Amino acid sequence: MEKTKLYAKMFLVMAESEAIQKSMTVGKGTNSYKAVSEASMLNLIKPLFKKNKLIIFPIEGDIKDHVSVWEKTDTYKGTVKNDLRAVTELKVFYKIVDIESGESEILVGFGNGADPQDKGAGKALTYSFKNVLSKTFMLFSGEDTDNTHSDDIGKDKPDKTLEPDKAPDELKTGKDPVITRAQQLVFFKITKNVKVAKEILQKHKYTSSSQIKSSEYQTICEELKAAAIA
Repeated sequence: MEKTKLYAKMFLVMAESEAIQKSMTVGKGTNSYKAVSEASMLNLIKPLFKKNKLIIFPIEGDIKDHVSVWEKTDTYKGTVKNDLRAVTELKVFYKIVDIESGESEILVGFGNGADPQDKGAGKALTYSFKNVLSKTFMLFSGEDTDNTHSDDIGKDKPDKTLEPDKAPDELKTGKDPVITRAQQLVFFKITKNVKVAKEILQKHKYTSSSQIKSSEYQTICEELKAAAIA
């Protein structure tokens, strides 16, 4: 049986939907990232499903649970500790139905949920539902954080006190001007240990690399290099 009516309606949903923004922040601090909330997804899709008289619901799924070790590093204390977390992997089959023609199709969505208690399955189910809707109806959401492993999110973000500032070099004038952006980049490149670099800055009474005076720049760089090989 050809599902011409169902597919036509699915096309209308895709054609009438728009890109959805990542309005929800997951996690805290440097490990946080933006995501699409379930409410945002439903607010976009549900009116189009009602208009085209479509319904979708889960019919079965495959679930796997395992415990992983998550290594956390405290940059300031220089310590590493291992946290255990339960991860639920879910593969859910959904049925989308045109209630006028009775035509239906099976869709599949995947989702992972990590939780230290018992909410992993619920998180995985929510993610799989968002996954099946976004992939089926091409609900692009801009920046693709899924290209980055969740354990790596935030790891490459530089310490803001060491990051080169964006002030024009021509503003760095005076009797003893602060270093240029190019010099800040060199400083940032040779920084091997954030904690040590901050201690060296504090020793010279600085709170940020953008404050380093040109007259002290070479000395501070030498101290950084010496600390790196100590």
